Amino acid sequence: MNNIAIIIISSLISGTLGVVISLVYYRRHEKYQGKINTLKSFVGYRYDLKGEHFTKTLNEIFVVFHDSEDVLNALSKFHEITVSRQTALGNDALIKLFKAMCKDLKIDPSKYSESFFLSPFNTAPSSSIPTNLSKVD
Repeated sequence: MNNIAIIIISSLISGTLGVVISLVYYRRHEKYQGKINTLKSFVGYRYDLKGEHFTKTLNEIFVVFHDSEDVLNALSKFHEITVSRQTALGNDALIKLFKAMCKDLKIDPSKYSESFFLSPFNTAPSSSIPTNLSKVD
């Protein structure tokens, strides 16, 4: 009888431990996927900075990256510049936000030049991205 109790207790403990570990990894993966999807939208819709999809992505960043102080600071700075219509500073703030999001996801942003980020394919006419960029550093 004693052996049966040990087997039942160890089975319950191992099953419970397996569920807890699975939940932790699942939540971590879901959080990562949410951040990756937001970064993909941020980069993917950068061709139209005034468009609906890019704006939606910007609005979700503070929720998805709520645990990243660097991203929230960069987003806040970009928001200040956007609201105050300081377009001359907008590109730098946008790049800093991109880099902060990449760093949070452990993606090396130095692989991508700033001019490459600011010069998307097929820029929309309504976008505020200049079509002839000088060297951006």
